[in-house]
Amino acid sequence: MPSKDLYPDLDTLKARYRRWQHYNIRIFDMLSDVTIVSPHGGFIEAGTSHIAQLVAGRNYNFFDFQGLLKTRPLDLHITSVNFREPLLAEVLGRSRLAVSIHCMGKEAPGEIWVGGLNKKLRDCMAKALREKGFTVRTDLPRYKGVHPRNFVNMPVEHGVQLEIAGDVVDSFFSTPAKFAREVDFAPEATPVLHNFVAACRKALCQCS
Repeated sequence: MPSKDLYPDLDTLKARYRRWQHYNIRIFDMLSDVTIVSPHGGFIEAGTSHIAQLVAGRNYNFFDFQGLLKTRPLDLHITSVNFREPLLAEVLGRSRLAVSIHCMGKEAPGEIWVGGLNKKLRDCMAKALREKGFTVRTDLPRYKGVHPRNFVNMPVEHGVQLEIAGDVVDSFFSTPAKFAREVDFAPEATPVLHNFVAACRKALCQCS
């Protein structure tokens, strides 16, 4: 995760790069009141596109911003407070809850940080993840996800931000490749990822 974004907002980034060539946007609107988001998908925070899509499954809305630059992928990182995309705003505007999936790189090895303004879902998510054997923190020093301008808090009941350590993301996949530009590419998931997804979906089912 970069200390400072190269571009101040998504509009500025879009003026510099082209969709399909440098970035892509995927949205699957299931008409649900819950939306799962990977704002730094593709090569930006590799693996988060696939993780978020599995959490969304076939019943939750899914939005995925994919960076397609293999060289300097973090150039396409826009922090959540400044991440404004009309397609996402529209679906979040009629959502009750949102969950965003992030990778925090080398920070906090072995840990998952659960933040966001929806404390009930945050605590449910943390509990469900701990029951699956994950090391979880909710007393966060940063990446708290509580800023009112964070897109994850746009729904009526706000949302939860999941920050996953890079080594934990690595354990989710059986091969180093976590993303490729091929349309039909899907990295091979390990049981660790399946446990993570099951925990997230259990929390959403029980506590949303």
